[in-house]
Amino acid sequence: MKWIIIISICCFSVLSASSINKTIDELLNDTSDYELNIPHYDPFKRAKPLLKRKSSKKYVYKARPSKLTAVFNKKAFINGKWYEKGDRLSEGKLVNIQNERVYIKQGNKMKVLLLKRKNKLLEITQKGEK
Repeated sequence: MKWIIIISICCFSVLSASSINKTIDELLNDTSDYELNIPHYDPFKRAKPLLKRKSSKKYVYKARPSKLTAVFNKKAFINGKWYEKGDRLSEGKLVNIQNERVYIKQGNKMKVLLLKRKNKLLEITQKGEK
């Protein structure tokens, strides 16, 4: 009995809240165009901030330090490429090439690359010397 009373009160409040001025036949026969005011809903709105990458680190290209490997016929083998006097490297302009060193000019500074020999591949000695 309680349920019937609760349901009837709810139905009465719903029916009294919505007032329809037209009958059902008038509503069905009405041919006027109605625009529905449906709000635009974006299902991905909450996901957009998550998709943006927030990178606090900015990657800076750092050129590896130049390494002089060989000097031959006034050419220098630096970082896997042969360079002549006057060529440009990532660090500056090649100014001078000597037997065991190369000079690179960086603005007002001069950088010297030394040829480092780690071990001797072939050593020639005379029979009595070591």
